[in-house]
Amino acid sequence: MVIAAGVQGLVACGGSAPPAGGSLTSIPKGQEIPCELHSDPRLAEMSDAGIGLASALGLPPGRYALPASAAPTQLVVMFHGHGNDSCSWRRHLQSVAALGAVAVAMDYSGQAQTPIENYGWCVRAGVADSIVAARYFLNRYPSIQQVYAFSISMGANVAGYALYSPLATRADGSPLFDHWVAAEGVHNLAEQYLLARAIAPVVPDGAVAQQEIEIENGGSIEQAPQAYTEISPVLHAQKLAYLKSAVLIHGIDDGLVPTTQSREMFLGLAAAGVPTRLYTVGATGTGETGTTATSIALGPLAGAVGQNYQSPLAGHGWEGSETQLVIRTALDQLYALLGGASVSTGETPVPGL
Repeated sequence: MVIAAGVQGLVACGGSAPPAGGSLTSIPKGQEIPCELHSDPRLAEMSDAGIGLASALGLPPGRYALPASAAPTQLVVMFHGHGNDSCSWRRHLQSVAALGAVAVAMDYSGQAQTPIENYGWCVRAGVADSIVAARYFLNRYPSIQQVYAFSISMGANVAGYALYSPLATRADGSPLFDHWVAAEGVHNLAEQYLLARAIAPVVPDGAVAQQEIEIENGGSIEQAPQAYTEISPVLHAQKLAYLKSAVLIHGIDDGLVPTTQSREMFLGLAAAGVPTRLYTVGATGTGETGTTATSIALGPLAGAVGQNYQSPLAGHGWEGSETQLVIRTALDQLYALLGGASVSTGETPVPGL
């Protein structure tokens, strides 16, 4: 089984873990990276209050937060995106726990800290780790009735694959997950890979993403087409017909993941009969813009004449944000679902004005 192969061959995802020590690149395999060792200054603004380490529970590395209730009825499994780990999700974990649900975010075994921080497109390992964690909490809290997958960016690639994994079942054989919220998600890996490869000669981040995706799949899309097909959720939408609801959110000026990917997934899920709502975010509102396609295209031109171009449109948000409108909308929809809201199939524009 491919997931089992992914668990056994995690080194292929991001590289082997270095020896123990005190630096970012020397944390032992199977342990969480201390958040203060990461270079992103935004992480220093977050607190570890109420955050536990998954490895202390005998699980792969990740972080979790527990509600006050001894008998919670909801579990939220969070799936981080490219270039991040569970450090970025601490506020989200805390917020969900405050609403009475168990929350867990895994780091994806095999993700490495060289040649850059959080290196690797570790879809298969992320699926295996997240399923193991979900099963652990379901066993620990038999009171849990509903399980939610909450994903951002590359995390939607991981979550989507987890949703149709043959391993994603409960002890009674029923599906592990009930609901899915995906923001700015990578739903079509082939499309994302070809985009990264196209810009790789001039955009260093594109070259990194191309390399990571090829490592994850054992070669280019021409060399390993079945591997890419296997973990492209949009091609498996019919397998998700069991979902009780799905909510997709995307900014119209996303500079990292084409907005069309969420629409593709929306159409596939709706055709499968899943109650699915697509939120398309227009302007930035009062939050930060995120990475925008127009800024990537027009920024250098504006800079050449001494100007600074700032897109007024919603781009690709940082997943640790609580204010970027794409991320904010996703969080609000998750919280609404946790509060008992239902989902009807259709589209809702978020003007952001």
